[in-house]
Amino acid sequence: AGEIGRAVLGLVAEGCHREVRVLLDAYVRARAPEEAARSAEPEPGRLVPLLLEAARGVSDERYWDLVHALRVAGFAA
Repeated sequence: AGEIGRAVLGLVAEGCHREVRVLLDAYVRARAPEEAARSAEPEPGRLVPLLLEAARGVSDERYWDLVHALRVAGFAA
């Protein structure tokens, strides 16, 4: 999960915003919310909003599941 977070940060740093959206969309669809929440560990301030945006694009249910998983993991959501 941490590798995904670091990869996203690298893509953001390179200005690859479309690729970030595609990667996170696939990630929050395919992985459990708890695993997606763990991917925020490298830099929660930047990754939590990106993860939530991706989850909202999937469904309201996935969004709220991720909000809960982030809170349980200790991240403000």
